Amino acid sequence: MESLRHAIMTVPIPGAPPRLSHHGAAVGLALLDASLRLNHVRRLTERLTLVEHGAARRVTEVDVSLRLLDEGQRDATAGLQGLIGKEHGERDSGSTLWVPIARLPRRDVSAVDVYGASGEKLPRLSQLETSRLVASGLYRLLRGILASDEHAQSPKQDLSGFLFRWHEPRWLVQRSLVTLLTERDHPAEPFTLPPSEGTVPGYGKQCRDMALKILDDYGHLLVEYAELLTAAVRDYLLVVGVDDTVDEHRLRYETPLHVNEIPQTRFPRLTEQWKRLRAGHRGYFAQYETSIPATLKSYHLVVGTAPEVDVARMFLSTDADHLQTENIAADLKSIAAKLEASPAEPSLRKLLELQVQTVLRTLAELMRRRRWEADQSGVAVAMDEMPACGQLVSAAVTGEGVRVQTNDVDNALLRHPSVTTENLRAAAEEIIDCQLGDDLVLVGRFPDNEAQAYWRRSGTGDVRGDQVRVKAGLVLKDSTESGPRNVMLYAIAVAAISYALGWLLVGSPWLYGRAATQKLGHVSDGQSVITMLLLVPGFLYSRLAVTPRRSVASYLRTLPLVFGQLSIVGAAAFAATIATSSRGEVVQVFLTIAVVLPVLAALLLLRQRAWHESTIPLNRIGVPRWAGNGQDRGKGLLPVNVCFDSTRGTR
Repeated sequence: MESLRHAIMTVPIPGAPPRLSHHGAAVGLALLDASLRLNHVRRLTERLTLVEHGAARRVTEVDVSLRLLDEGQRDATAGLQGLIGKEHGERDSGSTLWVPIARLPRRDVSAVDVYGASGEKLPRLSQLETSRLVASGLYRLLRGILASDEHAQSPKQDLSGFLFRWHEPRWLVQRSLVTLLTERDHPAEPFTLPPSEGTVPGYGKQCRDMALKILDDYGHLLVEYAELLTAAVRDYLLVVGVDDTVDEHRLRYETPLHVNEIPQTRFPRLTEQWKRLRAGHRGYFAQYETSIPATLKSYHLVVGTAPEVDVARMFLSTDADHLQTENIAADLKSIAAKLEASPAEPSLRKLLELQVQTVLRTLAELMRRRRWEADQSGVAVAMDEMPACGQLVSAAVTGEGVRVQTNDVDNALLRHPSVTTENLRAAAEEIIDCQLGDDLVLVGRFPDNEAQAYWRRSGTGDVRGDQVRVKAGLVLKDSTESGPRNVMLYAIAVAAISYALGWLLVGSPWLYGRAATQKLGHVSDGQSVITMLLLVPGFLYSRLAVTPRRSVASYLRTLPLVFGQLSIVGAAAFAATIATSSRGEVVQVFLTIAVVLPVLAALLLLRQRAWHESTIPLNRIGVPRWAGNGQDRGKGLLPVNVCFDSTRGTR
């Protein structure tokens, strides 16, 4: 409501009521309701293509089933064709149904074209038309909520005057809603206009104060309305017209994807080069964050890369159970406080027993889902990090009882030795610390430079919240001949060529000693040796593919190519000493460098972690803390090479 209050304080008071259609209000509320619930969307698929560093292409596919629309939504949008302007052309209102398929962040919105399954471009409402319909609906909803109060029919109350007698305050609220929803830009911080000297509050000031007073006095009635207004102001509705005679539609549209900027350092060039070397050692680590409707039941993420890049690891995690875990933690703390008070009355004791059973069963169901997710992903649940949760879940599931003095078995959970105040409070902390509210989908197979992750809502509880936050992390590795293995073979070949030439020049496999030094100082055919040292390594180096500097493949090949270049430098230095007829000792030193340096490079490349995706612990690429096998649990996350966020844009 702060945005509405700010608009009321700054928008000029209109001299006439804004044009808000009664029928358009019903249509606007129906569109807003359908966009929030998205009950007609069966599955949402996002396809990311990651080729260049810092840039990605995102194509969204939406599976729409018109049979899932309720009658209220169909009836409200049936007459929408008569409300839109003539600039959209003549359309058959009987066969076109306007449905919202997505909500786009208002701050990052751009022109979006929606295509059908056969590639035809579908008509869509402009954001101005959609916003005016939603503004009409939100005002009618606000008026209906206020009119339901008992003070609305009392002439002595300000609410009655606002609704029925005083026009300017009511028109001001209408104009403020229209301005909020039709304007794309909004101020980052509220601002106030200072009063002028020598003036007193006039009629305009009284109108603004009246509108603000109504919002303050009846704020308890507008709690849910405020959440609805926030969603309408924050997002645009993408409303398209589809053929009403066909029930199933697959729609596709493309939206820009922004990259979160990494804070600048004092030495940006050195920092960039260090990131390249690190990516070549461990792999290219990328993250993607987005939000999906809380009512969505199925989400599909497809990540494609360039042909020379493979996906080594990928996971998908959502906070769909975040509110549930917070409620469980709060209930456990509350039960611990009540249990510490030791209620003596049987009725209070029985009520506390029922609360304990409900909370621990919910916790057991949550832990069951996490165990099954871990088994499906091939990882283990870190139960050593959640000992209290494990004891409470065991008490709720195993059905153990306690034998009392009468030799009967008491099945009450309050008598179980694991249900203590210490365990209840510890479990509440473990639930939050171990991120039990985040689920996990770990991808294990990556065919044809493409990784796919499927997420489906689990559990049968009520859906709460407006959005579900999705986080995906993936590690990319090089898959071509310029990878660590081939550069290692190249370095060994360069070392072998240098050693073979030294053997031939010295006449012995042992390249040291006085005789060897004298022979290296008097090379008769230096041109042939120089040709071999430069031509053969150079030809082999040219077989390693060169990619654009900003590509992901270039990042992955930075470290191997640096080692390959060092091998060439050693051979070139050996050739330079022969070309300048240097002393035998100098030639011997550079011959040693030309052999040892490539061998060291090959040994370092042999330990290259980017070859083996299993060497990258899950805990270091951002999976929830409850998952993983305990590898590198004490270390932080790997530095991210790039992070995409579809909702917040550039940070």
